[in-house]
Amino acid sequence: MSEDIYFVENNGARPPADPVRITDCRVMPWPDGTRVTVEMGLTPFKVFPAMDISILAITGEVVRSISLIGAVERRPSPTLHLPHSESGTRMAVLIEMLDGETVTQKLIVPFEVGGPIIGQAVEA
Repeated sequence: MSEDIYFVENNGARPPADPVRITDCRVMPWPDGTRVTVEMGLTPFKVFPAMDISILAITGEVVRSISLIGAVERRPSPTLHLPHSESGTRMAVLIEMLDGETVTQKLIVPFEVGGPIIGQAVEA
């Protein structure tokens, strides 16, 4: 707890952020094909991480995206709307962990619109 206290002597500078990593991920397409929930586990952190989450068409085109800045939870689970697509349409979730402009980790998880939940453990 004391390492979270910053005294005036350090001119307000915070220590460098530990790289936050994704430990696991679940992609949960809604049965009606309208949305997808992306739940992920993160390593412990002191400085809140930032990440971009995108939904990719099979062509690689980004069809939806969201940026989480200062994610507070260790298991964020944003839900993104999907473009109107037939059930079974193949897409992918792209998660990029960020340190400023630098991508520190990238994870791609394929899924099908209206399809089953996809769980994936991530190696460190």
